[in-house]
Amino acid sequence: MATMPHLKKFWVICFLAITFFCFTKCINNETVVVDPRGDQYAGAVSCMSCHKDVMNTYIHNNHFKTSSKTAYNQLKDLIDSSNNTIAFTKNQKVILSDKDSAFFQSYVMNNQMLESEKMDVAFGSGEKAKTFAYWKDSQLFQLPLTYLASLHTWTNSPNFPISKPYFNRLIPSRCLECHTSFVQATQERVGTQMQLTEKLDQASIIFGIDCERCHGPAAHHVKFHQQNPTVKQAKYITIFNALTRQQQLDLCGTCHAGDPAKIQSIFSFKPGDTLSNYYLFYDRNISEPDVHGMQLQLLAQSKCFQQSSMTCTSCHEAHQAEQTMQSFISKCMTCHQQSTHAVKMNTANNNCITCHMPLRSSRSLSFNNQTEGNDIPYMLRTHRIAVYSKAEQR
Repeated sequence: MATMPHLKKFWVICFLAITFFCFTKCINNETVVVDPRGDQYAGAVSCMSCHKDVMNTYIHNNHFKTSSKTAYNQLKDLIDSSNNTIAFTKNQKVILSDKDSAFFQSYVMNNQMLESEKMDVAFGSGEKAKTFAYWKDSQLFQLPLTYLASLHTWTNSPNFPISKPYFNRLIPSRCLECHTSFVQATQERVGTQMQLTEKLDQASIIFGIDCERCHGPAAHHVKFHQQNPTVKQAKYITIFNALTRQQQLDLCGTCHAGDPAKIQSIFSFKPGDTLSNYYLFYDRNISEPDVHGMQLQLLAQSKCFQQSSMTCTSCHEAHQAEQTMQSFISKCMTCHQQSTHAVKMNTANNNCITCHMPLRSSRSLSFNNQTEGNDIPYMLRTHRIAVYSKAEQR
């Protein structure tokens, strides 16, 4: 009993020490952020205090918007009474409906509802398309309907069967490696079998492509500049333009060089790393790269690329919303001012990109009309800059 006052005094001292530590943090204006990627990461919110203007434009960039929790008001803009039902054959249909400020995709056959799932997660920036997923326990499954922005219509999700609405396509962490900045995935054994199943931690997902995917872990950078506000030269962070050309291409290539077998998770890739260390087979010289996800290989086949030092950011603004066609044309003209043909076409308001980077249908993704079974091609602009025939342009 004689030791109780001393024990009480000990806990009072501990409390005061912790309070002083927290108060000191506030005085020093240090931001303590818990990031699921680890203590090397600061989180995008930490970037706001110094880079507010960049952040305000980046939130409109397609990379930032490539995944998100579904927003009710945004879905309401895509769904109305005129396009809320997609018909399949044999009296089957999927109805898009809202309930309790959430939207659902519901499978109905002969006027009887057989399955209904909430639209929890959206994938795609929405510039060309958006597809959706629902959570079941700790797994994500793709929903049967995808929205095609160019056609302003809902259709069967890519490569889904046309015989009936399909709710069972599992979305693995590999998909999230290009559509999010992080998710914690674990492998668990199923029952007494040797089969493994992947579980995703919903709370760990960082939606969209955030600052630290391209600039690297920023905790040290943030701490240094909070403690040294007069230092204006960026410390302990990767400046994209300071990377070599190949390092820049490898960074973009983590998501734009196809889907080869992996050696390790792309989430562990940091700016300056070598892409071939992450892919078991990374073919830079594939003869016919698909327009979906293989932009780097297509660009590498272009004379513009081979005869210059251009990279992805020579044409694409990293922190801005997608540019207009005219702004892309102006990028072309920075290198082609001496070309009589280019100057003449530009003066006549002809679109050099339509001719030299025509739209192509993806071989890996296709959609279909459920009632007729006709393919709806997924058209994307090729990144192989070349001279195409009139037929190829069409």
